[in-house]
Amino acid sequence: MELEDVVKRFSDFKYVEARKHNIGSTRLYLINGSPAGVEDSTYNGYSVRAFKDSAMYFTSSTKLEDLTPLSLNLKEWEKGYSADQRTSGSYTVEEKEKDVSLEDKQKLFIDISKNLLQLKVNSKINSLNIIYSESVEEKEIVFEDGTKVYGKVPRIYILVSVTMKSDKASATFYEEFGGSGGFELVKTWDIERTLEEKIKSVDEVLNKGKGVTPGKKDVVLSNLLSGIMVHESVGHPFEADRVLGRESAQAGLSYLVGRNFGEKIGSSAVTVVDDPTLPNSAGFYLIDDEGIKARAKYLIKEGIINELLQDRFSAYKFGVNSNGSARASRFDREPLVRMSNTFFMPGNYTFEELIEDVKDGIYMKSYMEWNIDDLRIGQRYVGLEAYEIKNGEIGDPLLFPVIEGTTFDLLSSVDAADNTLKFYYGTCGKGDPDQGIPVWMGGPNMRIRNVTVKVRGSE
Repeated sequence: MELEDVVKRFSDFKYVEARKHNIGSTRLYLINGSPAGVEDSTYNGYSVRAFKDSAMYFTSSTKLEDLTPLSLNLKEWEKGYSADQRTSGSYTVEEKEKDVSLEDKQKLFIDISKNLLQLKVNSKINSLNIIYSESVEEKEIVFEDGTKVYGKVPRIYILVSVTMKSDKASATFYEEFGGSGGFELVKTWDIERTLEEKIKSVDEVLNKGKGVTPGKKDVVLSNLLSGIMVHESVGHPFEADRVLGRESAQAGLSYLVGRNFGEKIGSSAVTVVDDPTLPNSAGFYLIDDEGIKARAKYLIKEGIINELLQDRFSAYKFGVNSNGSARASRFDREPLVRMSNTFFMPGNYTFEELIEDVKDGIYMKSYMEWNIDDLRIGQRYVGLEAYEIKNGEIGDPLLFPVIEGTTFDLLSSVDAADNTLKFYYGTCGKGDPDQGIPVWMGGPNMRIRNVTVKVRGSE
């Protein structure tokens, strides 16, 4: 039996997608430099999503022959779907280095761990744990009109957690590396040097960090901070199905409810893009799970609401075309409107120019905590690597400053961005049952003016 045969079973439906979806992964675990286990997992199976008479039908199984239509009495779930032209085609990501043995990979991370644990720092490194994961995701989708889509994306993901303690304070930080491709990616990330610099920097904060003077200040956000902010305060609320209320029970609503395209919600320095076509990105794909060709989506253009992330069913309700944003995390999950690689566009400044006219401010290089409300309006970031800025120069480390504000205040306060663009790996959660998908988030270093700074623990 083939996917085409399953599609024929649903011949009385207007819209049909039959999907074969396989994911195989291997994980290595290390605790303080010692191997702590190897885990293999697979999610292999099939699904059908079909639509007729304002009702959506979804079924999945590990056996293709189990996929059969049932009688439906659900009405008014979906109104219809946009009349977009599907694209037949395939996309694959090359693994340039895929013959490295599991033993050699494990030895690499053992050596990295031991070298980092032997660093001469004033703080005590209580724990240093590493998870290395490699996976291959393969999709084959057949639609009722004969369109066929095939995609194969191998991915590498590394999560490192470090807990450190000094006489003054303690902190746990996480560093993530990830993208699509083979083991060659690991060499480009320079993991040991990156972690060594981070450990030394956090050690300085824990031992020499000064207290924060609360008040209104100018803050320079690093690429990492702009990345988490764009994902949480722009990407999620710009998911069209969330605006329509489909996520309200699980993850809240969106501040865009009742707002209009063309409305200004940020400064002219704010342009936000979601682009799944970036080579070797974590969120890479070229055709989405509804057969729509992927493209870059400009969610905000120079501070103005421009477009939402759409699939064909949300697009129908907004009277627009889908922009290819439908993805499912595995075979037993339905495609949902999802982010891929979301980022603030860089500007024309240098980093030095961002700080040169800040008289009394903060450079927030990394965070240890973030929070945002269900509407994605009120948000809060607790700095980890953070430094005071005095008269245009970066000065002493600060101990856990907090910045707070509404999305509208923060986006409107951005007055400059530098000319760098960096991306960071993330696993984006959504849906019920939950769907965690790989994404990138990123941006430039950005300057925000006159924002609220608080002391951690005094709110």
